[in-house]
Amino acid sequence: MKKTIKIIKSKGWLEVTLDFFLKPKNKNEFIIFLFLLFFTFNFRMSLYSMENSKEPTNIYPSKIVDSIKKENEENISEKQLVEPINEKMPQPDFVRGIYLTAYTTASPKFHEILDKADSAGINTIIFDLKNMNGDVFFRAHQNELLTNDNMKPIIDIEKIVKTLHKRNMRAVSRVVMFHDSYNAERDSALRAINPDGTRWVENRKRGPSWLDSSHPQVQEYLLELIEQIAQTGVDEIQMDYIRFPTQGYSHRALFNFQQEDIEYAQYDSLYSGRDRDEIILDFVKKVEAICKKNDVTLSADVFAIIAWQREADIKSTGQDINKLTPYLDNIHPMIYSSHFAENFGYRQNVYNEAYRLIYQGTKLTMKKSESNCRVIPYIQANSWKVNFKKEYIQSQIQAIEDLNASGYILWNSSNRYEKTLTWLKEIAKPD
Repeated sequence: MKKTIKIIKSKGWLEVTLDFFLKPKNKNEFIIFLFLLFFTFNFRMSLYSMENSKEPTNIYPSKIVDSIKKENEENISEKQLVEPINEKMPQPDFVRGIYLTAYTTASPKFHEILDKADSAGINTIIFDLKNMNGDVFFRAHQNELLTNDNMKPIIDIEKIVKTLHKRNMRAVSRVVMFHDSYNAERDSALRAINPDGTRWVENRKRGPSWLDSSHPQVQEYLLELIEQIAQTGVDEIQMDYIRFPTQGYSHRALFNFQQEDIEYAQYDSLYSGRDRDEIILDFVKKVEAICKKNDVTLSADVFAIIAWQREADIKSTGQDINKLTPYLDNIHPMIYSSHFAENFGYRQNVYNEAYRLIYQGTKLTMKKSESNCRVIPYIQANSWKVNFKKEYIQSQIQAIEDLNASGYILWNSSNRYEKTLTWLKEIAKPD
């Protein structure tokens, strides 16, 4: 084994591969070589998958994260929760936004990205304050669902907002709602149940990650977080995963509201029960009331397929554009061509038909939305499954401009925007 690794280090993979196939060695060395080749391939594919997945992964070593956390803990005071920044940055006529993880926002890389984004015409920054894992990135009031284990206060919100405002950029905080791996694993009582009374989980291999969107304790926890964030000076709160889970036979799951409805029906034969979209709508109304009180605009991310508003999709997610948008300032359909089924719309190359998908999805969202709610799609800014080049980015933006929609937000879960921002500058200044 050591001998094989030494040969690989000295010659390189390509030369060693040819050497093994053209000049066969003994059987044991050949088997070891194949194992190492397989391991390396899978490792590289895992990195590629992480880079282009929907949800960002912490790409910084734990020592760096701990250092950021310690430094910011010393700088962040409790005043952050009670002394809001009074001046708000108004929404631009046309939003040009990018998404950043909390780890990027708290790192020295943040200012470098802002410099490049500024020169490319970006006017809105979306940064995480709570992610899919259940991590909360600012100093908030602790409770049963928020402890030292999942509170990682690396973000100085006041400092970030002031930095962005000096650049005439809007500060938008992304807050993941009902996807919370930490609390789903920690307390199974916060999850839906199966018909047999056992706790439902969408994927047994990955483990539980969804909370019951209708559970009173879950909603209370999130509303309290929203209240605290709304008082910190951010211009906008952007809700993500504001829906019910759709994978893992979710139609079999019994959520808290359904369990209540079963009890109600026993005493009232005319009671018909509620649908998922009613639960989501009721929650959004409560969030809107908090944001209005604190002069903070409210937006929500929705599945791209929701733009088509098929009854089955509305029933499974609980996202009804027509019902939600009267209580939202902005809505963000996440229209990534790589996320559509390969034969969607009976097309043969749907992944690279970005203009068509963005145009259709945005147009349908605009048609279903309340007139006062602005439609600002998330667009793909990574290479997963697509022919990623300037024309790919340009075609997405062109579709949005052709519809007179209100802007776009770039999505790259690894925050690698160098190519995209360079292309934006070129698009703005054509030859």
